[in-house]
Parts: sequence; C-alpha cells; structure tokens
Amino acid sequence: MSKQQKRVFWPSVVLVVLAVAAICFAAARNRSASAAQRSVPEFKQRIRIWIHGDDVRPKVIHAAPGKALVTVENETAADVSIQIERVLLNRTQLIDGVNLPGRSKRLQREVTLVPGEYVFYDASRPTIRGRLIVEPR
Repeated sequence: MSKQQKRVFWPSVVLVVLAVAAICFAAARNRSASAAQRSVPEFKQRIRIWIHGDDVRPKVIHAAPGKALVTVENETAADVSIQIERVLLNRTQLIDGVNLPGRSKRLQREVTLVPGEYVFYDASRPTIRGRLIVEPR
C-alpha cells in the first residue's frame, strides 16, 4: 500500500466507525426511551372517606376526572354500605357501592370519574351525606 493510499484509508475507516457508533447509540437511546414510557404506572388519584357513627368525613371532596382509588374507612363497629351516586338534572345515577363489614377497617375500590357532582352516603343513613365535586381540567 502506498503512502497516498494509507492517507486516504485510515480517515475513511475512522469515519465509518464513528458513523456506526452514532447509529448504535441513537438506536439504544430510542429503545430505552420507549421502555421508560411503557414502565410508567398509570396515575390514580386517591380519595379517602371516613364513616363515623353519626357522620361521614370529609363533607366536600374536590377531584380531577379520571381513575380514582376510593378508600372507605369504617370508624364504627357496624356494617356499612357506602353508595356513590352521580347527581344528574332530575335524578341520581348509582356509580358504585362499597359494602364493608363491621369487622373490617377499610376497603379500596377503583372508580372512573367524569366531571360533575357526586354524593356519597351510608345506605342505612341516607340523610348523612358528603359531596364529591369533579372539576374539568
């Protein structure tokens, strides 16, 4: 190989190696970014309701639309049956019911909320109510 050929050959080899390394790096970065997007857990807001002997707490809850994890805490020794209803123009629509035996302290349930107003109460005492207001984003 002549000196002229060596002068052209080695820079070409270096350029090819750098180009291959850049392509491999970009492909690995795209794979890791898409894997990171897949592993992000879905956001679920948490709502807690406490049932006392003569009251439900809190009286008003503000939430965002989407999935919510509702936790009912039984502060009584009796069985409770929490009803969650969506308030419509002339009626209410049952969204979910949570039955909690007296020996259980808490129960979680996942619900999907849309904008609007909801009420929650113990079925044995429907006059003692709390409100859940889901505000649009």
